[in-house]
Amino acid sequence: MQLGLRGGGGKLGGGLHTRHSSGHICIAGRQLRVLSRHYAAPYGRAKSRLLLQAAGEPAGDEGFERDAERLMGQLGGDMDEEEAGQILDGLEGFDEESLRNLDQFPELMGADNIGNQDEAEEGEYADSLRIPTPSSEASTSGSDPDGDKYPPQPERGYHAHELFDKAALEEVADYLREKFPEACLFGLQSEIERVLPGDLYCCEPMDLDDVPDLVQRAVQAQAAAVLLPEQAYHMSSVRESVPEDFPVLYAGDVSELSQRLAVAFYDAPSRDLLVVGVTGSHGKTTVSWLIRGMLEEMEQVTGMIGSVEYAIAEDRLDEDGELWVPREEDPAADRESSVPFMVTPYAGKYTVPATTPPGLQVQKLLAGVRDRGGTCAVVECSSYAMANRELDWLEVGVVVHTRLSLSAESSPKMQQQLRAELALFEKLYDPTTQAAVINLDDPAADLVKASASAVPVVTYGIDNPDADVYAETAKMDIWESEVIVRTPLGKLQIITPLLGKHNVYNILAAVATGICLKIPLKSIVAGIEAVEVVPGRSELIDEGQGFSVIVDAADTPEAVDAMLSALAGKAKNILTVIGCRGQESRAPRPYISEVVHAKSDLVIFTNDSPRQEPPEQIIQDMVAGLPEDLVSRYSGYVYFPFQDQGHVPLWFEPYLQRAQRTTKRYVMEDRFSAIRAAIGTAGPGDVVVILGRGHKDYMEYGAEDDTTVLGWFDDRVEARSALSKLTYLDQLSDLSRNKLPWGSALDDMETVIDPPPTEHWTTSGSV
Repeated sequence: MQLGLRGGGGKLGGGLHTRHSSGHICIAGRQLRVLSRHYAAPYGRAKSRLLLQAAGEPAGDEGFERDAERLMGQLGGDMDEEEAGQILDGLEGFDEESLRNLDQFPELMGADNIGNQDEAEEGEYADSLRIPTPSSEASTSGSDPDGDKYPPQPERGYHAHELFDKAALEEVADYLREKFPEACLFGLQSEIERVLPGDLYCCEPMDLDDVPDLVQRAVQAQAAAVLLPEQAYHMSSVRESVPEDFPVLYAGDVSELSQRLAVAFYDAPSRDLLVVGVTGSHGKTTVSWLIRGMLEEMEQVTGMIGSVEYAIAEDRLDEDGELWVPREEDPAADRESSVPFMVTPYAGKYTVPATTPPGLQVQKLLAGVRDRGGTCAVVECSSYAMANRELDWLEVGVVVHTRLSLSAESSPKMQQQLRAELALFEKLYDPTTQAAVINLDDPAADLVKASASAVPVVTYGIDNPDADVYAETAKMDIWESEVIVRTPLGKLQIITPLLGKHNVYNILAAVATGICLKIPLKSIVAGIEAVEVVPGRSELIDEGQGFSVIVDAADTPEAVDAMLSALAGKAKNILTVIGCRGQESRAPRPYISEVVHAKSDLVIFTNDSPRQEPPEQIIQDMVAGLPEDLVSRYSGYVYFPFQDQGHVPLWFEPYLQRAQRTTKRYVMEDRFSAIRAAIGTAGPGDVVVILGRGHKDYMEYGAEDDTTVLGWFDDRVEARSALSKLTYLDQLSDLSRNKLPWGSALDDMETVIDPPPTEHWTTSGSV
């Protein structure tokens, strides 16, 4: 028997229409989609009522208000500035009216008296926290795979008709109650490889032709039912692949419906957490980690959904919200580093499928946080996920906007991204439990503020002194930054290894969020400074060497410029290692090279996940950004000198090396060698900047069958390995390492071009 949630006519509010044909019931999916939009009506209040109803609480005004009041506790409290350590004197003459509706800002949920320092001494915040208990609808008598560290995990299960009833899909529920009264669902899954017996498999195929095979695999995995896209309704091969008594459902929007069911199945987890959503073109990861640091400083059990990890506290989660455990042995577990010119097997490692996972997984992850006693969650909200409505069913308390790309005004893609980001602010509707944090320096600030007009707003900025949270001064060297921040409640001094103006913005965004949540000022400072490392974001690799090594994920012209500009004038020499990923847009490559050339004393162009694209093609695109006068000096060469020496005859290698040595613009396709060459060449006061990959611990390579394989490669691991070998190099006192290739063999080499660069040569004399 198959049920179709598919296209059809009818009027909004007139009920879902049905028709029966050949044993199949078709429900008007078009109306279902409109109805879903109705639930998301102005400022999300109607949807919040549905969320509360799904979680078993009263759905009327009285029940909604009582529940909201129950969730929000008190965090602020008076501060003794003498105890605050790095909190500076209060801002004299501050006009409190300049911070709009400060008293209405949402407060960190979880306790009645948290942060009230008249009753709780410093360090006693945890005692006043009320950790949410599992939903009353979920049994807690099940097994405890997490041991004693977290509360026992609930066991969930519903009759299919009960779940659809709970999701306010009454007509579907009535059908299931009549035709499949005993059908039970014990989980929701959108990844076919992870389907377990009793799951509802929510099928979102890349290709419609894959549906029959996916359905057959779901049946073989003993799924209890499947939810398919409506386009598959007339595919006879689908009907042939399932038993007659197997429930098959169809929907016009499988993603939206699966999210709706997940809210019901997992008892609306975002309702029980203080969720901070972070969006913007740049800085989401760093801001999220700083906010997480502040919440953990308040001894909140905090979840994280972002590009580096899904986590609760210090434990990582898989995409289903379970504590992550390796599924296979890690062949590189005992290795110090990868090896040159080889692909090191990649297995047993932790990976994040997407910065913001599909909406179904978002609900699962938040449920995993909530069920383990979590009180807060920080979610990176990518514009891609929002444009695909993956966050439609996420209830957020605070939304933070970092900054938009400078190309937003001229790029249709960036304008589309901005529209997606604004939609998150438009979901804010309750001034008593929600707020927004906005970068006042951003060109889109007015649009963002207009979208968040229903709730209090805290602004931050560097260039605009009218911002509520303002950077008065920022001092940096190649090791750390010191930022003096003015807030409505006083001044703060923050010292952090994060470098650059872009990271000052990230710090300000975190401080503004702390003000929003009424976190004590000293906890704001302590929480931010406790974040010694944001993986792969301006990450300092310090093994006691006399120069700085920084690993950063910058992979766009704008991001590369921001990172290198932060070091300008502070380092004796800037040595940059950078590559571009294959099978992505070729357009930015020369612009990245142009920025790197202008901002670096020495550059090594190298590999960065070439995939199926030839590495030499990627390098060629990059070096096209080098200045014409630099490249034209070598126009008489038989071979272009700015390429890896493995592509030229042996006799030409000295000429290639001399050209690269003279310009300090090198090409080494092997990233292993490039990192070691840069670190071995650096001297006291220099900084080596390894850009592009950040926290990622793998590279992607093309295989012979047009597939892509992963190889273990972590810039941070490679940098530490290279630094550990410096003691051996230092013993070679006669080896000059200030230029590549090391040594002096090329110093006395003369060519028809070098020196001098202005010397003319004949065609017959060209190399």
